[in-house]
Amino acid sequence: MKFPLRLIRAAGLALAVCALALPGAPAAHAAGPDEPLGRAEVMDRSWSWIAEQVPYSWTGCHQNQFGCYRPDCSGFVSMAWHLGTSLTTWDLWNVTRGIPADDLQPGDALLKDSDGTDHVALFLRWADGAHTRPVVREEYDFGQVAEERVWNDGLRGFAPRRYDRLDDLMPYGTIGAKYAALGGPGGVLGQPVRGERDSSAGGRFQQFEGGIVLWHPDVAYAVRGDILTRFWATDAERRWGFPTMDEADASRAPDGTRGRYQFFERGLFLWSAATGTHVVHDAIYDAFHSGGHEAVLGYPTGEEVAEPGGVAQQFQNATIHWNPTRGTWITH
Repeated sequence: MKFPLRLIRAAGLALAVCALALPGAPAAHAAGPDEPLGRAEVMDRSWSWIAEQVPYSWTGCHQNQFGCYRPDCSGFVSMAWHLGTSLTTWDLWNVTRGIPADDLQPGDALLKDSDGTDHVALFLRWADGAHTRPVVREEYDFGQVAEERVWNDGLRGFAPRRYDRLDDLMPYGTIGAKYAALGGPGGVLGQPVRGERDSSAGGRFQQFEGGIVLWHPDVAYAVRGDILTRFWATDAERRWGFPTMDEADASRAPDGTRGRYQFFERGLFLWSAATGTHVVHDAIYDAFHSGGHEAVLGYPTGEEVAEPGGVAQQFQNATIHWNPTRGTWITH
């Protein structure tokens, strides 16, 4: 339906890449018309009209790989949700339910048909920490094309709505592909327990019974078990960055200890049943690496601790020291 009150363009707005699933990301699932679908599939579908710069119109339909839908605001949302037909703004109330504004997630809708305004837009994210400026995807007026932009003047009476068949738990895109590669519901991660959400450092994550899959453009890795417990306990990706690999077998220590390891952007997490999980990073990691890793020095038995003039970290067979004057050295 037409939105007669034209929104003011957000000055300098750049099209943002959707973190849920980049255009062209591998699809772990694709819904049929009117079937449950995940948020990332909604984002993939909606991005297609933005990429194609589909012009606004009340008549006809726009045909692409996602079907043929009327190219106005409600047709755009109908296409993104893979409805069986292009609904109107009035009809969309019947297939959605109200949610609090603070619960808005990518793929939800902002809907209004009062005070001379008949319009709907897809919510993408908040442009500000105070949650006053939504970023939306929409077809919004004649002479314009589908686009992603910021509403700088807030919700303005638009109602936050959630599509009744939107499956918040459905893995999709790059996260879904990683989940499937690890065995899906029957694999090490088990069933999803939380929908895909923003991470604290610019990526996305989804939580499962046995761990999480953490995404950062455009790769995703699983973090689980004791390594995940330690990762969460030490400020997660805000401190250590994103994983750069899945967990793998570590080397055998001189005393026979065997464990697991996982690299993150700013640290190495090492686990064994005998020593627990500890992080090796920065200059001490460099010395650990050149000294032969766990195969020579053994597994870390604790975290870095302060000592006069610097820091030290204890391993099964050695202690690595560092200070700004001497650099690193190893004592056995």
